[in-house]
Amino acid sequence: MKTTVLDLAWLLLAIAFIYLNYGTFNILYGVLGFIAVFFIHLFINFHNNYMDYKNSTDEEYRKKISTIGINRESLAIVKKWMYGLAIFPLIIGAFLTYKTGWITLAIGVAGVIIGLSYSAGPKPLNSTMFGEIVVAIAISQLIPIAYSYLGLAGTGKFDSSTAISVILVSLPNTFAFLCAELSNGTSDLEADLKNGRHTLVSKVGKANALSLFKASWSIAFLLVPILAVLKVVPYITLLLVLLYPNIWDEFRPYLKKQVKTETYPLVIKAVGKFSVTYILLIAVGAIIKLVMSVF
Repeated sequence: MKTTVLDLAWLLLAIAFIYLNYGTFNILYGVLGFIAVFFIHLFINFHNNYMDYKNSTDEEYRKKISTIGINRESLAIVKKWMYGLAIFPLIIGAFLTYKTGWITLAIGVAGVIIGLSYSAGPKPLNSTMFGEIVVAIAISQLIPIAYSYLGLAGTGKFDSSTAISVILVSLPNTFAFLCAELSNGTSDLEADLKNGRHTLVSKVGKANALSLFKASWSIAFLLVPILAVLKVVPYITLLLVLLYPNIWDEFRPYLKKQVKTETYPLVIKAVGKFSVTYILLIAVGAIIKLVMSVF
């Protein structure tokens, strides 16, 4: 449930950015899209936990790390919840596809396939070196694009230029989420190797993964002033740079030791603070522009 909070943040990002540039946003379609994404996210979370537990060969992982094992849930109950949750996005997705066209269907199908592929199939994404990168892009890029398309549905204003703009405005979040994925991979390295998962972290080594973490975090912050200068985002987003020292201090415990229950949550908290502040500043920029247009 906690991870789905970001689905609402991406909706706010899409509303603020699209309204900032086009002066309109279809709230009904946007909210319906959010509800569909919310339930898809829950369904995929259930599915990933189910598959990870089912495919695991390490008893310690099953009993002490897996959510299913910790809560002593039966696989049958988890499976029923999983398929029950799938009903809602199917109904909403069918309605939105009918109203807005095949692009909505294409984005939805792509998102679900990526989500299911993360832990299912002969070679799940979470067992390859591409898992962290694909997840970071899917979460931070695909969802805002879907919301933006729905917000402009019927206006004829969503084109390749709009899609590129949404990709650019989402880039800081992409690199921030890559940090989250890398911190997850470094914290789970031993458990992943025991379960036969050869992730990016296992391929490059923990030391190089930590260096990549630092570089990705620096890029996330550096992109903000670059996008502001290019007028992709409002100048007020430059205030985000002031958070850099505070967030870096929150990372220090993780950089010293990578423990899933102790330091990984600190990284998630910092990433959330960065993304939410960035989105709120874009929203404030949109409000300022709206007020100035009135006067």
